Amino acid sequence: MNQNIYKSSAMERLNLTSQDMELWWDSNPLIYETWCEKFLKSTPDNLRDIVKSQLKKLWDSNTDSEKWVFKGVTTNPPLTKAVFDLLGDKWAPIIRNIIHYNPKLNMDETTWKVYMEACKRGAARYLNLYEQSSHKYGFVSAQVNPQDYINPFKMVKEGLGLKQLQANIMVKVPATEEGVLTIFILTLLGIPTNATLSFTLPQIMAVAKAVKSGRELGEKFGTDYSNWRSVITLMIGRFEDAHTFEDEASERGVKLTEKMKRWAGIAIAKKACRILTENKYPSKLLICSMRVGPEIDGVKQIWHIEKLAGENMIFTMNPNLIQNLMLLYIDRPLKSGVEEQVPEEIIEELLKIPYFSRGYGEETIAPDEFKNIEPTFTTYKQFSSAVDDLESFVSIIKNSSKGASVI
Repeated sequence: MNQNIYKSSAMERLNLTSQDMELWWDSNPLIYETWCEKFLKSTPDNLRDIVKSQLKKLWDSNTDSEKWVFKGVTTNPPLTKAVFDLLGDKWAPIIRNIIHYNPKLNMDETTWKVYMEACKRGAARYLNLYEQSSHKYGFVSAQVNPQDYINPFKMVKEGLGLKQLQANIMVKVPATEEGVLTIFILTLLGIPTNATLSFTLPQIMAVAKAVKSGRELGEKFGTDYSNWRSVITLMIGRFEDAHTFEDEASERGVKLTEKMKRWAGIAIAKKACRILTENKYPSKLLICSMRVGPEIDGVKQIWHIEKLAGENMIFTMNPNLIQNLMLLYIDRPLKSGVEEQVPEEIIEELLKIPYFSRGYGEETIAPDEFKNIEPTFTTYKQFSSAVDDLESFVSIIKNSSKGASVI
């Protein structure tokens, strides 16, 4: 580390690389203060004060919301489960009240109601930004039940219920074939959406076209889109992490280095961003699941951020990535990576791998295959398991609440 420590955080400097770039918080807003405390405790003594001041600029309920670095929020079931892991004592009485006042609900329904309450309270923290920005910023993504990822009827119903929680709720729907239909219907109704479980350009294009068609039809019927936004997520690191990627590269004699993996995700992101922008699709690309790496000459880089900085897209960053970014780049510059293209020789090598070539083409994967893409299946399992874990947590509270007082 050199001595040229920046007063402004890497997040603030990243935000300045382009007026089109947005930074979002990838966790329920309810855990922000708890995470900050943990982060600061682990920060070197000589950096603690400056990091503390930097964190306040990301989000602070006591300051003007329009000055926050974070302009929106994404959540998912594992991130929502973290609320109860970190704030279990505070949530136990809330959950007991939900159980007490909804005695006819079964365990699945009770768990969903608890989940919705966490979404509602988290979204409330960004309502002021939503209003102050005339509904441009401050959206908080709340995900439909991942266990219904191939049931459009249930997803539409859940999406309608989530939207009623707060004005700034954006409904998060998986980019399966059934999810794309769900997004079309919700868009037709004027409900903001975020397509998740999206790893490839064919998925991004399917969602973009569904949103465009849904909005055009909605406008014909007089749907109000003044409070509406659409974002399409690219889970960049999860695409790169797939075992299929490694296996197919090995079978074809391609040495898939960490650098090549990072370039693969970056290539899809840049191509998707260009297509969405040039064709004026009403959706904005959102990048999540970014990874630290590669390491060059003993120095850790975050290429997902460096190479995509300044693009017309949203970065949503989880607490772990933010911590790495702020400390790794506390004394290093961040500049726009818009002009830097993926080297042609890298693309040439990557295209030898079917997993990449299918993910990089616009229509190289049929919609009915979306659910069979390896990262779709593995991410679904993780998210579905988080719902089961949440249900177990609620069940423990329910079984221990007999005789307990309620508010």
